Amino acid sequence: MRSNSKTRSIALCGLSIALLTVGAFVTVPFGPVPFTLQTMMLLLIVLLLRPSEAVAAVGGYLALGAIGLPVFAGMRGGIAVLAGPTGGFLVGFLVAAAVVGLLRFLFERRSKPSRSAVVRLVQDIAASAAASAVFYACGTLWFSFVTGNSIAVALAACVIPFLLPDAIKAIAAILTAQPVRAALGIRVTAESSKNTQ
Repeated sequence: MRSNSKTRSIALCGLSIALLTVGAFVTVPFGPVPFTLQTMMLLLIVLLLRPSEAVAAVGGYLALGAIGLPVFAGMRGGIAVLAGPTGGFLVGFLVAAAVVGLLRFLFERRSKPSRSAVVRLVQDIAASAAASAVFYACGTLWFSFVTGNSIAVALAACVIPFLLPDAIKAIAAILTAQPVRAALGIRVTAESSKNTQ
């Protein structure tokens, strides 16, 4: 049982890294921050995986990019990308996975195992909004620090143009997560975590 659980977790993490990479390859130049599908993939990861799995997946993705593999937007890689003006968004993905994953785990730990689809939908919306807020904050602060611009300028360049597209991607991630979770029997709860360790 434990071996099957670890194998399943490794498979889910590997698939998540692949999704983030594919999401980065779908790139449209959009000012200093490119438009990609990475945020949608990140939200799927946060909604579907347990906190440790989500952090491992995003951390693995960043590690592959840090050693030079072309997994970031524009098929780029290397420490220079992480240290560059948009690197805060990538690091923000990891922070979002950790923070939101932990919040979901703690909340669901106090919830009853059987929940309605409406409650699950509300939780997914809240988790997606929190994740977006975290990586927006990390990306904006880092962009402001690296470029020397004010927070207002960073928001205008890095956040405001993406609010509507990212909202659409969040909706797509939420609508996708529900059937995928049901099909794979994924449950991010304290009970399921204990039973699969």
